[in-house]
Amino acid sequence: MSRLSKTPGPVPAAVASAAQAPRDTRLGSPPGSTPRRLSGLGRLRIRTMDLYVARIFLAAYAVCTVSFVGLFVLVEAFAKLDRFLRQDSSLAATIFKYHLAMIPTAYANYMGPVLTLAAGMFTMTHLNRLNELTPFKAAGISIYRVMLPVFFLAACLTGLTVWLKEEVLPAFKEPIRSALSLSRARPLNPPPYYDRERGLLIRVAEYSTTRKVAHTVEVSEQHPSRKVKVRIDANQMEWIPAAGPATEDSEEGTWVLHSGSIQRWDEGGKLVVNAAASGFERLKQPFARMELQTSLRPVDLETSDPEISYLSWRDLKRQYQRQPYHRHLAVKLHHQFAFPLSHIVLLFLGIPFVLNLQNRNVFLSLAASFAICALFYLVSSICMNIANQSEMLPPILAAWLPIMLFGSLGITLLDHLPT
Repeated sequence: MSRLSKTPGPVPAAVASAAQAPRDTRLGSPPGSTPRRLSGLGRLRIRTMDLYVARIFLAAYAVCTVSFVGLFVLVEAFAKLDRFLRQDSSLAATIFKYHLAMIPTAYANYMGPVLTLAAGMFTMTHLNRLNELTPFKAAGISIYRVMLPVFFLAACLTGLTVWLKEEVLPAFKEPIRSALSLSRARPLNPPPYYDRERGLLIRVAEYSTTRKVAHTVEVSEQHPSRKVKVRIDANQMEWIPAAGPATEDSEEGTWVLHSGSIQRWDEGGKLVVNAAASGFERLKQPFARMELQTSLRPVDLETSDPEISYLSWRDLKRQYQRQPYHRHLAVKLHHQFAFPLSHIVLLFLGIPFVLNLQNRNVFLSLAASFAICALFYLVSSICMNIANQSEMLPPILAAWLPIMLFGSLGITLLDHLPT
């Protein structure tokens, strides 16, 4: 295709026939078999062009993916080397398991649109640098038609991202949970959970997502007068999955409290004393092990983390219904489908940058793609943080506002392209 831009070389038959077809029609060629033959050649020319543009895009996408994944692995391996060395398994096995879980998570939540934009801008820069857009225009092909394979592949990648977020990541919840716990390097500090079914307020100081163990637990129940009725303090609370076919990831099981005590008050707010005991046990009834009857599940504590990334839309909806006071769950419900569209929306900004400025420098295009993605993620992060912490911004607007802003700007720039 690069020879199309040079004057002395022969013009490819596909382009020549495309350019000649309208001229023959204007000269009055008969309406018999000739127009049908020209129409068939036109379809063949378009199909060949699509394959050519798609091949450039996929090659650039593969190179960008390998580069980004390699950089991600190196940075994570060196930054978290001390944590990897503290694990029970070998260093190689730990690093492999960590990245096997984190790479799909990072792609579905952060990296995917960056790769799509970089590959799309590289494709148009490559065509522009070799002057291959001029023969297409001379053949009567609009620049929008040339870009169609890029946007079609971006739409496919949007579907891939939705599939990863809805099907793949929830299926590998345990490996991702372990990887996130290793990356976080500290237990969760979840806010209090209110069990509406049993009227229990459960406070946990620290929670380990991998071991499903909570430390420094306080469980309280109130009288109808809102005075404390029962208070349970325990050093540790452990999740025991249900016996039988249930797995470690099952939602069926029981919380067991270890090394704690129970205090009770009457409706008047007076502490109930155990007359049969003596000393400290008159005020607090100690226990070594006790099952806690509650609707609380491990995922209820995990969803307190705003960075949780392995729940499907159905899981997020169910958790928001259980804990409507977690505003970040409402934001994530809308963000689950808004974010994948950034594969296409960012192309609306990136491709006009290449074509309007007649950019021919591949490295400049890559740098511009990083800058556009960084600005998009910055705006998206600001909107989500505002919605998570206050009611100034509704969750649906926080999730869709970056898409609307960047999409409208991109469509305006795309509409003013010289075709």
